[in-house]
This record gives sequence, C-alpha cells and structure tokens, in this order.
Amino acid sequence: MYSDLPLVYWWNGMKKDIAKFVAKCPICQQVGIDHQKSGGLSRDIMILTWKWEDLNMNFILGLPCTNRQHDSIWVIVDRMKKLAHFIRVKVSYFVKDYAKLYLRDIVRLHGVPLSIIIDRCPYQILRGIGMVAYELDFPNDLASVHPFFTSPS
Repeated sequence: MYSDLPLVYWWNGMKKDIAKFVAKCPICQQVGIDHQKSGGLSRDIMILTWKWEDLNMNFILGLPCTNRQHDSIWVIVDRMKKLAHFIRVKVSYFVKDYAKLYLRDIVRLHGVPLSIIIDRCPYQILRGIGMVAYELDFPNDLASVHPFFTSPS
C-alpha cells in the first residue's frame, strides 16, 4: 500500500502513519501479504503432450442397483483434456473383470496410457520412488494386461 501512495500523496511521517493505520485495520490484517503462509517449494509441473496418455481413475460407490445389478461407476479421466469414461461396474468384480473392461473400453479406443493415477488403490506399497511416485505390488493376474503390472520378485 505504501509504495502506491507516494506517487500521488506525500507528507512528513507518511510511512509511520500508514503502518499505524494498517496495524489497526482488521481488513488489512486479514488480506495482507505479510500475513499469508508461503506456498512452500514449487514443483515442476509435467506438461502433458497427448490425450489419453495420462489417466486418473476413481470409483463412485454405494449407488442403487440397476437391472443388471451394477452398483458402482468406474470413472476414468484423461488428465490433459479432462474427458471421462463412466463404466458401470459391480462392487463384487475381481481384478480380471476390471482388466477386461479396461481393455474393451479404454485401450481399444485410446491405446495404452503412459501413466495412471488411482485414488483408491487396495494394493500394497512396496517403496517410494520420488516425492509423489510409488512402486506398488500388483497381482500377477495383471501381467497379461501390460508388462508394467509385473510384481517384483
């Protein structure tokens, strides 16, 4: 605030008067830059290059059953274009069932992605690879889908 005023106004002791005013003003205290927490260290943001190469996956659970007994929705979102597939599923599905659906509805249309982020992952975390990357223990059933899913020995 002080840096803007001397362009238009000036008086003796102006900086001290402005500091007193700002210290007493409740609105100035709430929105002042000096009182905001730092955002922390910045991270490099990966620039996405092509659609359907980087995906997010999640589930919507607890829905009423349809005629075919589907009670959940598997949401698969392209991180670049924010386009999504909503696939009807059952809570009782096994990994093999999800793999078949994935091949039929995603890989057939868009190819194999470079990365997949899954919010709710019931698999074991083996080790951290970086600040936000982990090696997961996938079931050996998924090895037939993609070599990425092979479990380490």
